[in-house]
Amino acid sequence: MTIEEIIKEKPHLQSPLELYSKIRDFTEWCKHEKQRVKLENTTDLIDIVMRGFSSTFNIPYESVSFIKEEILREGKNPTEEPSSLWSLAIQSEELSKEEVNRLLFILSKPFFVFLRKEGQQASFMETGKCPVCGSDSSLAMITDNNERIMICPLCEHGGSFYRIGCPYCFNKDSSKMEIILDDEEIRADYCLECNTYIKTFREKDYIKYRDPFLIDLISLPLDIVAQKKGYIRRSPNIIGLRNIE
Repeated sequence: MTIEEIIKEKPHLQSPLELYSKIRDFTEWCKHEKQRVKLENTTDLIDIVMRGFSSTFNIPYESVSFIKEEILREGKNPTEEPSSLWSLAIQSEELSKEEVNRLLFILSKPFFVFLRKEGQQASFMETGKCPVCGSDSSLAMITDNNERIMICPLCEHGGSFYRIGCPYCFNKDSSKMEIILDDEEIRADYCLECNTYIKTFREKDYIKYRDPFLIDLISLPLDIVAQKKGYIRRSPNIIGLRNIE
């Protein structure tokens, strides 16, 4: 299903889905430009990301170019540590603190994706964190072969993890876990040991939507239920939301 088709079915999700559509276009534009242009240094790559953001979100380049200057002034290197962008000291009279944080999250997205190598395969088994960028994940897929694949919301790497177990505290006692399903049988897996949860979908859902991050967004009501029960989502979703209200 396309984002447009999903919005028609679920108009209450129009805003997050439209934002995701732009983030996806932005990331793909940056990936294409990185391959097309011969880059001399890190500054060139930062410029590609800024131009991509300007083009995708229809914001004049001059309005965001100051962020590139701040990155260089503060000595950040997003090509090695994309999350360093989140701590940029951006002051704006036009944007709220939440909007600034969202902006920096979106700008970091291509840098996370750039960390992945073509055909890279690595599991989450050792630490429960993404082996590419070191981030937590709150999203998993169960394959038709009954394998569990954790999916990183930042660099988008997918890797295997224990079929039963919490990736945060490594609790493997099924009696200390609970499950709640939504109408499409996408589920939230609660860990009673560390009070966290992840969302899990099956391969048939992936075949339907062809995008794990779309599945994460259409199941936002599961986040609301889980968080109202006091469970914690350890990683943001694809549009930078961790706490869903």
